[in-house]
Amino acid sequence: MKKLVSFVAAAMISTTAFADTASMSKDGLGDFLLAPVYFAKDNLCTNVTVYNTNETKSIIAKVAFREQIASNEVDFPIFLSPGDVWDGKVCQVNGDVVLTSNDDSNHPAIKNVLLQGKDLTAQSKAAGHTNIDFTTGYIEVYPIAEFDEHSTNKVQKSVLVKRWDSLIAGKIPANTLRTGVDGYSLAGDVSFEQKNGVSNTAVLPMIAFKGTDDKVLTGDVIAYGNDTSPEVLLGAQKKVQLLELMQHKTSAFNYVNGGKDQYIVFTYPFGYTDDQVRKFSVTVRDMEENKDKAQNVVFSPVPVTKSNYMKNEVAVIKVSDLIAQTKNPAMYQKGQIQIKDITNVNNVQLGAGKNASFIATLV
Repeated sequence: MKKLVSFVAAAMISTTAFADTASMSKDGLGDFLLAPVYFAKDNLCTNVTVYNTNETKSIIAKVAFREQIASNEVDFPIFLSPGDVWDGKVCQVNGDVVLTSNDDSNHPAIKNVLLQGKDLTAQSKAAGHTNIDFTTGYIEVYPIAEFDEHSTNKVQKSVLVKRWDSLIAGKIPANTLRTGVDGYSLAGDVSFEQKNGVSNTAVLPMIAFKGTDDKVLTGDVIAYGNDTSPEVLLGAQKKVQLLELMQHKTSAFNYVNGGKDQYIVFTYPFGYTDDQVRKFSVTVRDMEENKDKAQNVVFSPVPVTKSNYMKNEVAVIKVSDLIAQTKNPAMYQKGQIQIKDITNVNNVQLGAGKNASFIATLV
């Protein structure tokens, strides 16, 4: 179970100027971001980018890399001046999962470490986490503070770092500080790249949420050394709202070429427990057989449904493995796969036996 820092350590300033209820963004902009998956395995690397699209406001945020088994984390702050961008790359190097970034938005205390490369596994183990696998995972971007600069001029990063230090010390740094981060400034994406520099075509936008951040946190809860959690940084109520927004029963995907080299990634945030299991049913339908040309309707010859189980906080399923469960896999070269009735076996997220909260991605 994740270590949670006491709320008593944080001084909160609340306001009614922000939405009381979290919502999933329709425009890709928000105040909390979630990248459904990253890969840092063998020859595949992931580029990560976070944008501050606001041209007059600075934003301090925390980026959390979470591994696939139980969402154990490595997190760090970033300092975005108006119109600023942070980027980094995560790769597997000699068996280690290494994050590199030469961005000036990094904290001075870890800038050189990230420039040389930070071993996520070693950092997580040093924090007391065990049974971890950072070769696959997901990324969260938490809002910390926003400052209205009343100008489009460049803001020195040293100024933002001083403001961050003031917040950790329990002080409100300046009258430019606004309560909470707005829901129309943060955005991000991940893209995949081979170590030889060949870039894959897939660029996955981060899922953005609005209305999650309506307070300013001060004190140790935002410090670099403490675990990041939605209960502390967003609040327990907002965590439940986010889980409800991600709660689904069915996902459907098209497949081609018998599902060769296609994978469905299920990301189940906010579980934080080893041995997580989800039960689901899968229906495989073929779209190449028995076409009714007169009505232009496509039928499946033999839909196959079977109960299956997924483990961990991030589950990667080969589409070809699902097709292999059919009576005649050769018939299923192109069609649709439905993943249905996805329920928590363990008491995680919104409870055992409840529909799981997830983001599903076809890669």
